[in-house]
Amino acid sequence: MFDATVFLLILFVVFCALIFLSDYLFRRVPNNWLLIALAVQLGCLLVLGKGLNGIGWSNALSGLAVGMAFFLPLYALRAMAAGDVKFFAVLGFLLGPVALLPIFLIASLIAGGHAAVVYALRLGFVPGMQLVAMRMSRWPLYQWVLEKRGNRVGIPYAAYLALAAAWVGTSGAGVWMYFT
Repeated sequence: MFDATVFLLILFVVFCALIFLSDYLFRRVPNNWLLIALAVQLGCLLVLGKGLNGIGWSNALSGLAVGMAFFLPLYALRAMAAGDVKFFAVLGFLLGPVALLPIFLIASLIAGGHAAVVYALRLGFVPGMQLVAMRMSRWPLYQWVLEKRGNRVGIPYAAYLALAAAWVGTSGAGVWMYFT
């Protein structure tokens, strides 16, 4: 018999990996992927009566609302990009409102570490890393990534949200007990 739970969990991890790569490399969260994730969850809720990790309609809709309401003021203050807001709302729809706080905290810790490293490098606290960064900037692959990124700069917060969501989502499904 087909187990929709495992299939949905694999899709979710792949979705998070795609968002991570896209935001980390290109500082972009494609709307198409967010719409596909919403459509898959909506289809599961309609057909199976439950979505990813067994959440129901009320958890999915309240997660969407909480996720949007939580980051929308930050977007209005220009402290958060639109892709981050939309992705966090979609995570709320996929995992429910209970998962949003741990995802936010974990992603914020990772982003804070990223900011500290960038700040230390810019101030020259790690002189050897400046040489590595200079050499890396000459690589054709790095040049291609910068060309595709355009003028989008900043910390890839959606990428760190994706990492945290993959961990929280798989933890909620009880996956990690098989690895201990």
